[in-house]
Amino acid sequence: MPHRQDKAHDILHAVEHPIETAKALEHEAEEGSSARTPVIAVAGVTLVVFAIFVVMFAIAMTVYFVEGGR
Repeated sequence: MPHRQDKAHDILHAVEHPIETAKALEHEAEEGSSARTPVIAVAGVTLVVFAIFVVMFAIAMTVYFVEGGR
């Protein structure tokens, strides 16, 4: 049972301190010795690509509606 409590505490800490969690994950990915390294790297790239897509989509929709939706 203590294992579940430890996991719950780790998740709660990650939610409360996202900057620290991001820095820890970045350090873990840079080190490269963890089995989670590929997942961390792919998730980071996915988030960056998604952010770029959202910005491009917002610009496209703004231009579309400003021009009258033609």
